[in-house]
Amino acid sequence: MANRDNPDFLSEGTLKGSKVINKAGEDIGKIEKLMIDLIDGRIAYAVLSFGGILDRRDKLFAIPWQALKSEMHDHVFILDIPREALEKAEGFDKDNLSLTREELSGVYTYYGHQPYWQNIMAEQTELLGETEPERMILMRRAAGKKYPDFLPADTIKGEKVVSIAGEDIGKIEELVIDLQAGRVAYAVLSFDEFPGMSGKFFAIPWQALQVKFQEHAFLLNVPKYTLEKAEGFDKDHWPVTTYDWLSKVYSYYEYEPYWQTPRL
Repeated sequence: MANRDNPDFLSEGTLKGSKVINKAGEDIGKIEKLMIDLIDGRIAYAVLSFGGILDRRDKLFAIPWQALKSEMHDHVFILDIPREALEKAEGFDKDNLSLTREELSGVYTYYGHQPYWQNIMAEQTELLGETEPERMILMRRAAGKKYPDFLPADTIKGEKVVSIAGEDIGKIEELVIDLQAGRVAYAVLSFDEFPGMSGKFFAIPWQALQVKFQEHAFLLNVPKYTLEKAEGFDKDHWPVTTYDWLSKVYSYYEYEPYWQTPRL
């Protein structure tokens, strides 16, 4: 798995368990999970356990991704939040990881960060005038739905993938994270149900996947003929992820690269 060749892009499996330190270099905990916003693939929040100088092992804590700075040459993340705020932070039970968007808004406010979806709505409204963009509509609808807004990345991995026609075609093997953007750069899928595609992995834009809660699956919005001609990679020899390489992947599947979309 090519994870350390470009430290700007790392797999979720590599990030999970990473040590977290404060600005003074003191050990304060580790990353337990990454919670993914199902609408756009952002890291809604990191779930941290606090040990070391904090010693709050009885709870887990939701932390905005913006508060974490990666120092991958040292294999750590620096958490830029004062110790006093962390000591007084309200944690949550280990069996109740998925916050609502409203609850998460309170978390962001407590740590002095504006919720990212409010930034998106404000910026897109400014860019598009009176037009309500699709992403804003989806976020507004999400507030009233019965399913969770966010899922742990490690539960997304392993989920089955179905085609537009409803056929089982594969599963999600891994999520590769863009550390700077704080979102899923691409999902790694296997398509063992397709002849000639077993033994390979395929990089798929997050936008091409749609969760189907009732079916415990993800719908892949890509035509079958496109998948059958897609260029995969060997399971033991992952490509080095760069924006140039990733741009070609997105273009092949006819999705706009997220880093080229204004301020998303």
